[in-house]
Amino acid sequence: MIQLERKNINLIIDFDSTFIKDESLEIISNFSVAHTNNNSKIVDQISSITNDAMNGKINFSDALIKRIGLLNANKSHIDSTIEYIKKNITSSIIENKIFFKENSKNCFIISGGFHEIIYPIIKPFGIPKKNIFANEFIYNKNDNIYSINDKNLLSKDQGKVEIVKNIKGFNIAIGDGYTDYEIKKYNAADLFIQFVENINRTNINSRANYVAHNFNDIITYIDNNLF
Repeated sequence: MIQLERKNINLIIDFDSTFIKDESLEIISNFSVAHTNNNSKIVDQISSITNDAMNGKINFSDALIKRIGLLNANKSHIDSTIEYIKKNITSSIIENKIFFKENSKNCFIISGGFHEIIYPIIKPFGIPKKNIFANEFIYNKNDNIYSINDKNLLSKDQGKVEIVKNIKGFNIAIGDGYTDYEIKKYNAADLFIQFVENINRTNINSRANYVAHNFNDIITYIDNNLF
């Protein structure tokens, strides 16, 4: 098995639609609107905004604010979302759990998603908490989500880029969307691998150094080209 530390290689991995099969905000919205009359409309709106952001059609920060405004969720919906995601981790990620544990120091999760959802999912893979960068919900006294921490770099456009600039080594950005490509575009990563196991945003294919159909493809690519 390849040892990333030997070559000072860092994997900068997205969470939604990469480490897991779905988009976490869409999952939360499904739980939060389950008993409302316009549930499908809200979920569709959130999904549409997500796709526009991941395809580079709208700014990430604008998309995040719009989706949070539609969410109408609370802490119980977060708990339900975590339990759902535990059963919906990307198949090839699960297959390579040993790889993550043996290379945990050089694996980073950098996501526009939310830390309190991501950490319980990532923890069993051995990736340290300090290697997880994500947004943060703000709750009111009734445990309802009403905002996000807007001081967090990941709530802003090109937030991933700014985070990765502080990670030293040969950085490989891995993800399904435009914000992952931006890490390479703005020179914070040396390579961008587009991950298409869960969704293939075809307009980004030509921007990638490599298009991986699963995580085994990524390991093989690194082994053949960097070792």
